[in-house]
Amino acid sequence: MSWDAMAAIGQMLGSVAVLVTLVYLAIQVRHARAEAGRALSQGRGEALRDIFAQQRDERINRLTLKATAALRGPTHPFTTALVDQAGFTLEDASLLLWNQIAWWNYFLQIIPRVDELSAMERTQFEVPIRSQYGQAGVGRLFFDTYIKPIGHTDAVRYI
Repeated sequence: MSWDAMAAIGQMLGSVAVLVTLVYLAIQVRHARAEAGRALSQGRGEALRDIFAQQRDERINRLTLKATAALRGPTHPFTTALVDQAGFTLEDASLLLWNQIAWWNYFLQIIPRVDELSAMERTQFEVPIRSQYGQAGVGRLFFDTYIKPIGHTDAVRYI
């Protein structure tokens, strides 16, 4: 075998190695983008949970309701229904609204990734969400007044 033939084989092997490296790099970039999206979603969810926890503080809730009333802001249909139909105080109804919003935010963090769950985890996710929002009660009222009017079809399909 001549040196020219060996050089040609070496050049071909080098080209194959470059191609394999580029494919590997493309796969790594795709995975990195997916992980960045997950991290962003998780960070958003954690920030929203912190905000919702602050809003569920009775003092903050009372101040928000006082300011809303003074500025003649709207009352959410969920809180109005609890006040009118269940005899709640506006403060208690508002606290329950923020609790329901926090739960819905938790579910929203999982819905886009539900296909990645194992069969058992998916069942453990789908049964409670359907039970929470699909049956009569506080969850269904929240679904009808909050989720349904503004919810994305992918999110609503689980109920």
